[in-house]
Amino acid sequence: MAVPLISLSLFSAQLYADVPAVTSREYKLLLKPEQFSYSDEANNVNAYFKKARTAIQNKINRDVTGDLTLDKQREVRFYDTKGSCPLNAMGYSLRERVEDGKQEVTLKYRGYDHYLASFEDLSSDVSGAKTKFEDDITRSGGIGFLVAASKSTTVPTKRTINDFEDINTLFSGFKNNYSFSNSQALQTVGGLTVYERTYSGATIDLGEFDADLELSLWYTQQPYSGLKPTLVEVSFKYKDKNAEYTKKVVGRAASGFGALKELSQYNAAASALSKTQFVYQYQPDFCTSS
Repeated sequence: MAVPLISLSLFSAQLYADVPAVTSREYKLLLKPEQFSYSDEANNVNAYFKKARTAIQNKINRDVTGDLTLDKQREVRFYDTKGSCPLNAMGYSLRERVEDGKQEVTLKYRGYDHYLASFEDLSSDVSGAKTKFEDDITRSGGIGFLVAASKSTTVPTKRTINDFEDINTLFSGFKNNYSFSNSQALQTVGGLTVYERTYSGATIDLGEFDADLELSLWYTQQPYSGLKPTLVEVSFKYKDKNAEYTKKVVGRAASGFGALKELSQYNAAASALSKTQFVYQYQPDFCTSS
C-alpha cells in the first residue's frame, strides 16, 4: 500500500531532526616555538602572518584582511583529580581562564563521534553561560585532517576551584549525569599555570562566511625578555548558526588550512602534543597513583 506523501515528509523530518548541528568549525595548527620570542614577539607573529596571508590568498584566490595584534593576555589552568584524572579519562577537560581579574571556567567534552558528543549534557544554570558544539580540525601524525567533535560550556564565576562541588554547582547537566562526590578533590593539572598571549584581528574571506584568524603563544613562566614560548598555535574559525555550510565555504577553509600546512619552516612536527595533551604531560606522573 502506498504511503501518503505527508507521512513520508513527517518521517523524513523526524529522521534528520536529531542530527547534531555543528555551528562552528575551527582549524588548528601547531607552530615551532623556537621561531618566536617574547622580546620580539609582535615582529615574529607578523613575519609569520605575512607568509600565511600570501599562502592562503594564493591558494583560495580570496582576500585575507586585517592584521594580527595583541588582543588577550590571560592565565590558563586545567583541573583534574591527581593520581587518577577521571575527567581526562572520560574525554573531558576543565579549564580556567583569568584575564584582567575576570574569571571564566569551561567544561569541555571532546571525542570523535558527533552523536556521542551531542548527547553529553553540559547545561548550566549560571547566568551568562554559553554552550557551543563545534568541529576541531587539526593535523595529527600522517593524517592530513583530523576532525574531532567538541562540545563545551563556558561560565563566568568567582569560585576558587577546589573539588567536584565546583563542577557540580556550575554545570548542572554534568552533575545530573555523573555521580562524582562534591568532596572529591581537584588540583591544577601538573601544577601548571600557562601565561597565554593571543594575537587576533585578521579575517579570511571564505565567501558566504568569514573566518577569524588568531595566533596564541603559551609561556610556562611569566614572560620576560628573551623567553621563548613553550607552545604556539595558529587557528581560524568560522560559524553558521544554522549549520548549513556550502561546499564552496568548506572547500576554501580546507584549502586555506592546506596552505598553512605547506609553511613547513614554521610548522611543528605532526606528532606534536595538542595544548591539552601538553598540559597533562607537563608533569608525567600527575595522573598516576603514587
